[in-house]
Amino acid sequence: MADIQPFKSIHYNVEVVEDLSQVVAPPYDVISREEQRELFNRNPNNIIRLDLNPAADPYPAAADEMRRMLNEKALVQDAEPAIYPCFQTFKTHDGSVVTRRGFVSWIKLEPFDAGVVLPHEHTLSGPKMDRLKLMTATKASFSQIFSVYGDESRTLEKVYDDLAKGKPFLEADQDGVNNKIYRIVDSATVKIFQGLLKNMPVYIADGHHRYETALEYQRKTMEKDPRHTGKEAYNYIMMYFTNIFDSGLVVYPTHRILHSVSGFEAGKLIEAVKVHFELSAKNDVDSLAASLAAAGDHSYGMILPDSKYYLMKLKPGSDVLSIVKENVPAPVKKLDVTLLHDYVLTQKLGISKEAQEKKLNINYTIDRHEVDKAVQSGKGQVGFILNSTKVEQVKEVADAGAVMPQKSTYFYPKLLSGLLLSSLE
Repeated sequence: MADIQPFKSIHYNVEVVEDLSQVVAPPYDVISREEQRELFNRNPNNIIRLDLNPAADPYPAAADEMRRMLNEKALVQDAEPAIYPCFQTFKTHDGSVVTRRGFVSWIKLEPFDAGVVLPHEHTLSGPKMDRLKLMTATKASFSQIFSVYGDESRTLEKVYDDLAKGKPFLEADQDGVNNKIYRIVDSATVKIFQGLLKNMPVYIADGHHRYETALEYQRKTMEKDPRHTGKEAYNYIMMYFTNIFDSGLVVYPTHRILHSVSGFEAGKLIEAVKVHFELSAKNDVDSLAASLAAAGDHSYGMILPDSKYYLMKLKPGSDVLSIVKENVPAPVKKLDVTLLHDYVLTQKLGISKEAQEKKLNINYTIDRHEVDKAVQSGKGQVGFILNSTKVEQVKEVADAGAVMPQKSTYFYPKLLSGLLLSSLE
């Protein structure tokens, strides 16, 4: 189903930029204004100057910087097309060290209704317009869309094991994550990658805005191209693929901090949720998290001021499909995040779906201690910590042609911007 192609990546020239950790960056959408300034000043060739330029008019500024980096040979393009395996080694929250293995290649752009590339999240118009302007100005993409596929036989493991014995093509350490990029140009090995995904769909884990932007860029460019054949670079987008059965695939939960909720009273919320949830008091946020992990589906940790911690567990006999009033498919209704948002946030606290989408009363974090700190300091009225959404649930929702609530998944670690770039010309 998926048309996977090797491509000639643009990447940093290690003879000019010796330490790649000085020029790569996190994805643009997780970078604060302070981090943006720090990255801009860290190195004159930092990818932030292309991906999130702080200039008043960032798009032509990014195009100028890209031309400069290419002219100065800080950036170079490979002479032949390749597929680029990417290994990320990191320490998880429980202290274990794991390596997530995947690969980067081009994938031919297909509309979602073709069933080849499947989404699981809503997108917003603002970020898509921003990325479209950047793509139009630079004729390039600077980071990979993150996708998963399901191959229980682990076809690529032998290829990965052999690569790991050799020296990587590119390597960078960032925020405690070691990133190694390898390069495969051998046609027989490339065909193994192509054959693997030829008969299965891929699921976007992170990067929905960029994929939809690429579709719009393709449409606009195709309309202006009288010689369009379907083989042009703008018909493809750079994507990272990892197996849902990979031992290094880690999904963290995204916790919620609620603030500025009109008429909020902790006592009333406790009584309201008792209709469908059993509540048990815990001593602190860490014991709450441990109890939550053991509690299973449809359970939450509720954090209230004055150091009050409650495990919320759905009562036996309470039917999620009946409790959730939103008209969404069953795989979406069964999600922990859907039950929390629909029943607690909307029905009990009166936060509308529109307000939730605009993040008017919600902040998100993957750090439970940050939730606790916000609530105890008065910056939050109540916090909810969650268990992780399972990758299998992402697949079920996407297969149903549905989408999840915002911030349902956090695939860790994020992919770095700047290790591999792709020209759209």
